[in-house]
Amino acid sequence: MSKKCTDIMNRFLELDKHQAIPLQVSLHLLCCKKCRTQVRLMTMAERRCSEPLSVPATDSDLAIAMLMRKIDPSYTPELASGHISMRRWIVSGIAMIFGMLFFLLSPNSMNNTTLSISFYLFFACAISAYCAIFVGSNMDFFVKKIETLNAHNLAIKN
Repeated sequence: MSKKCTDIMNRFLELDKHQAIPLQVSLHLLCCKKCRTQVRLMTMAERRCSEPLSVPATDSDLAIAMLMRKIDPSYTPELASGHISMRRWIVSGIAMIFGMLFFLLSPNSMNNTTLSISFYLFFACAISAYCAIFVGSNMDFFVKKIETLNAHNLAIKN
């Protein structure tokens, strides 16, 4: 591989994902079959690596369990199930809403403004904490959703 080919390949590899290829690199790729083949193979490999696995792995696979035990001796597959029931989140959210409505509709809360203000400040903090814990405990879902939306928007633009 010549020095020019090496320089061109380095410039190509320095580019960010989906960044436009400079004119000089494009012209060299049009003329040099070896560099063009390398770029095509690297692009195919990157695309293949970014796709999800065709056969999803489960925690019950023996090889994965053994590897995880080497990394963390206290690992148990039962604890790593990752399935979080949405029922608890929904029930606790509805309970908070009913609690607020109950306080709002109770006759004692109408007379005492200090009690009302302190309760609503407490309730605002509780809702904020509820939302923060919900997003924090389901971060994988939100990250995947954002990546999916970004990929979809990118596909639409192209």
